[in-house]
Amino acid sequence: MRVIYWNTSCLEPEIEAISKEVFQLARHFDPSLIFSINSHLLFRHSWKERFIGFHPNFDLLLRALIPMVARFGDIHHIYGELCPWIFFKTLHNVRPLLLTVASEKGTINQEFFNCCQKIIVQTETLREKLVDLGVEKTKVELIYPGVKCSQFRPVSDGPRITERPRVLFATAPRSQDEMEGRGVWLLLHAAKEAQDVDFTLLYRPWRTGYTSLNPTRNFIANHHIQNVVLDNAAVSDMSVLYRAHHFIVIPYTSSDGGKECPNSLIEALASGLPALISSACPFSYFVEAHQCGVVFEPSPSNFIKALEEGVRKLPLLSKNAAKVARKKFSQEIVLQKYETMYRKF
Repeated sequence: MRVIYWNTSCLEPEIEAISKEVFQLARHFDPSLIFSINSHLLFRHSWKERFIGFHPNFDLLLRALIPMVARFGDIHHIYGELCPWIFFKTLHNVRPLLLTVASEKGTINQEFFNCCQKIIVQTETLREKLVDLGVEKTKVELIYPGVKCSQFRPVSDGPRITERPRVLFATAPRSQDEMEGRGVWLLLHAAKEAQDVDFTLLYRPWRTGYTSLNPTRNFIANHHIQNVVLDNAAVSDMSVLYRAHHFIVIPYTSSDGGKECPNSLIEALASGLPALISSACPFSYFVEAHQCGVVFEPSPSNFIKALEEGVRKLPLLSKNAAKVARKKFSQEIVLQKYETMYRKF
């Protein structure tokens, strides 16, 4: 069984969530091929890792190349946005065709969905939305991203706040244009008000198109914010960072502010960190339903109130976070679900 993962990731699994998920699947379902189209690529490939990536400007070449490559696949799995247009144009005749919606950016294309045998979503919110729009209920499947729960463990004696709460933001935007929707400005304004709280903003050293770092630095410096640490690094062991904080924050101000089910969120939950999550994020329903964090309306003042509530309820929220992560996000469970699905075709 050879799976071809057609996707829109930047092929940087060490810092980018969709890339990480695709590489995780490709390494498990060996032999596989990763074929990516992303505006931050010119041309990248590795025969060892079996991936190849192009810039969208290679449109004419790609329209000819993709059908040729598709001949070598037994299963075609598109992984990325709602309707990656070039794959819709070039892969609509291949079978079986699966789509994992890891980002709800873009518009829904019913014709494209009709071409897919399975549509995998990462939030209950999107599953209900697609069914309401007329997509067959049996075609839509909910599979969360998977993490190695053994790698992300909560502190053995439970979380404690002896002095100042420590909040981690690890869903950093790549571009300045994303900063509003991702909630960066909201969080920085909240940090100005909550001087008794320590914040860590983990940014990533992107290869290209990196325009969010300097505006963030400038805002922190110009407003003399002393309780924010801005770290621009690819962290090799995120579990250490999670264990050094009390909460993970997802402060989106719009529903498409970032990945609907952020990997940093599920890793943090597995580490026993409750989530402080904006109601604008499509995954907020999960946090509320499983009582593994606090949901807030997207504003600095509401975030501060949510943090205060989180501090009061920290032991219970932390226990629930670790428990639900092992039940819902275990990498072994996720891979088994995909394998069961693949075997049906």
